[in-house]
Amino acid sequence: MLLSTSIKSLLAFKTLTKINRRRDKSTSGTGSLITSDTLSKATTPPSVAAITGAAYTLSTFSNTPKLQRFLLKSTISASVAGLLNAGLKRLIGRKRPRAESGPAFKGPALKDKYNAMPSGHASAIAAVAGSIPRSSGPLLLASAAGLAATAVIGKSRTMRDAHHLSDVLVGSCLGFGVAYAVSKLENPVIAETKQLVKKRPHT
Repeated sequence: MLLSTSIKSLLAFKTLTKINRRRDKSTSGTGSLITSDTLSKATTPPSVAAITGAAYTLSTFSNTPKLQRFLLKSTISASVAGLLNAGLKRLIGRKRPRAESGPAFKGPALKDKYNAMPSGHASAIAAVAGSIPRSSGPLLLASAAGLAATAVIGKSRTMRDAHHLSDVLVGSCLGFGVAYAVSKLENPVIAETKQLVKKRPHT
């Protein structure tokens, strides 16, 4: 788990670093999109969980078991990561970059100015990216796209002065870690469900 999470976070970090190097070269167009309020609101943990949850509900009307499993895992992972994130950031109490006064770390705090670490947006997107099945073909491309999305959201949060880069990295690790845990817990549940179905008497 630690190795897998570290590799994904490193890939997201490298992508984020490349984006940071281009920051001064292109501050219009894409920059305004990345820092937009719409993107910020759409990628909060509750929003991500709601979007994936709605998508899962719609997917149940079609014969797409792999897509349904991915969306269900994404919804659970984003929800759990969001809850853990909310607790951690209030416990750690790190000051946001945009805050003008106060200590760097205050400890337990409810004020938003001390809710920097970890990044909830990064953890939610990483939770979804980490829920993508590791296999060949389109899913492999989707996994790469998920890592890129995590890096873009991380860039968005740092450009808005909402988080330090380390906040984004910790949030990404949290999201990937939760997704990994949910996937591991899913396997025994699926196996047990299959056994119950086999033992059920046919009428």
